[in-house]
Amino acid sequence: MAGLYVHLPFCRVHCAYCPFVVSTDSRLQGAYCTALVREIEARGTGEPAETVYFGGGTPSHTAPEHLIRIAGAIRSGFDVDPGAEFTLEANPEDVTAEAIAFWRSLGVNRLSVGVQSFHDAELRSIGRVHSDVMSFRAVQTARNPLRLNLDLILGLPHQTARSYRDSLAAAIDSGAGHISVYMLDLDEETALKRRVETGIVRLPEEDLVADLYLETVATLRRAGLMQYEISNFARPGEESRHNLGYWRRQPYHGFGAGAHSFVGERRFANPRDMRRYIDGHFTPEIDEILGDVERRRELLFLRLRQTAGIDYDDLLELGGEEVSGWIEDGTSEGWLRCEESRVAFTPSGFLVSSELLSRLF
Repeated sequence: MAGLYVHLPFCRVHCAYCPFVVSTDSRLQGAYCTALVREIEARGTGEPAETVYFGGGTPSHTAPEHLIRIAGAIRSGFDVDPGAEFTLEANPEDVTAEAIAFWRSLGVNRLSVGVQSFHDAELRSIGRVHSDVMSFRAVQTARNPLRLNLDLILGLPHQTARSYRDSLAAAIDSGAGHISVYMLDLDEETALKRRVETGIVRLPEEDLVADLYLETVATLRRAGLMQYEISNFARPGEESRHNLGYWRRQPYHGFGAGAHSFVGERRFANPRDMRRYIDGHFTPEIDEILGDVERRRELLFLRLRQTAGIDYDDLLELGGEEVSGWIEDGTSEGWLRCEESRVAFTPSGFLVSSELLSRLF
């Protein structure tokens, strides 16, 4: 079975940290939706699909009539399983009882809410338009009829150890079954990156962010939300099936500007230029067949970003002769753990996992 991703790029504002394909021009929604439906119709295979994910951008900011058309095209082009996980990303200001009832009518059963922080000063520093009050209201409204994920960002401007702990506690108290905690990653093309480089904005010290990440893992574990990937924590059975499909290298089809797909060993991505996409230019901007070296690297990276890790023999086969020494160094230095036949990063290993994996290649 495949996963389906639909990119809905429209936002009220372009957040200062966001590197994704977005647009604040709502007048383009109709034309973009028409192009999106055309792409889904052209690429629909009729194959079974077990997850659907509406991401963005801000899917909750997309007009209902467009969401109806898109959901209809998805069900016409693919055999969506009756028990499929159907996720929609939403901003707190869009979450109302009426909106939830509508999203559920489309088949949505999981809501991922971009809270980011429960402190207004931190939200303003990254250009978010919602407030902490809106976040609390959204959580109260959504948590009973839908499975709920909350996104938090660690390392925001104005963030202190106390303010972050307050946000984490609020997320836990919300009763959400899934919490994602992302460490702020400054892309070169973002406004926040430029503000940091020019000294307009200051970020928390890296050592503090690292300490708070390790504290987060322990705090969420005590609250019953177990880490299953670098940034993702869930109560039993609440893991994101769609994201697990990515990390397990299962096939997925991506639709919309900038959306990525993976079928067989072919990985391809749509053009990021929204105007070109609206004009019907669906030819992939990136299109490659992964060779053996790329496949092995990807397998290692994706398996080791999960707390389940990788089988020891598979690690030896994928990594080559250097692996034995790498494992020995990792266990002695505390960034790897070996349990029975499995090898996995510890929380402190996750903090520097990219650097550690590069040693294998």
